[in-house]
Amino acid sequence: MENYDQVRADFNAIAQLPEGTGWNHNNCYFPYLLKFVPPHTCTCLEIGCGQGKLCALLAEQAEQVIGVDLAEKMIEYAQTHHSGANITYRCGNILDMNFPDASLDLIITTATAHHLPAEWLPSFARAKLAPGGRLIVLDLVNAETVPEKLLWSFAVVPNLLMNLVKNGSFPHSDPRSRALWAAHGEHDTYMTASQVKALAARYLPGTIVRRKLFWRYALFWTKP
Repeated sequence: MENYDQVRADFNAIAQLPEGTGWNHNNCYFPYLLKFVPPHTCTCLEIGCGQGKLCALLAEQAEQVIGVDLAEKMIEYAQTHHSGANITYRCGNILDMNFPDASLDLIITTATAHHLPAEWLPSFARAKLAPGGRLIVLDLVNAETVPEKLLWSFAVVPNLLMNLVKNGSFPHSDPRSRALWAAHGEHDTYMTASQVKALAARYLPGTIVRRKLFWRYALFWTKP
């Protein structure tokens, strides 16, 4: 079972690292994910909003954006640097929050689904999304097949190049940043693509799952 006190502590420390404007394995996919935001989205929920960068982008397409994060330092940063008239930030564990059934047009989460109970997010999406609403997930994944292992081994090269070109340095070249992310990674666990697909097929028929280059998968489901 996830130790949420540990997760909160990890991300409170990570929140105090410089955000910068650089490239990383999550924000490089933001433009791609935003293409799948349903038109005329009224209410959007981002689970694990972090420093609020994606919330600010979503606010350009949705009438109301709710950003939830476990770490209070993340929420403080988001409120200071990525606020907006149509953005509401809430600090706490999403598992303890209540939302009316069929009240959301979009649920989106990046690099957070692996912190949630596997069956919780599909059940939450089925109950809380309005008809025609969409679930979008970007998360880390373990390689299990030879092609996947080859793909993600190859990804090391473009990863280094993109960090050098976009950020002017190699990933986590700062010792403090490297230490914090390494410490957090010690208690992270990820599903394989086949496990993600099996879970989606069981609870969210019609789900599309796509492997992405930088050790991630993208999942899209639209509620009938």
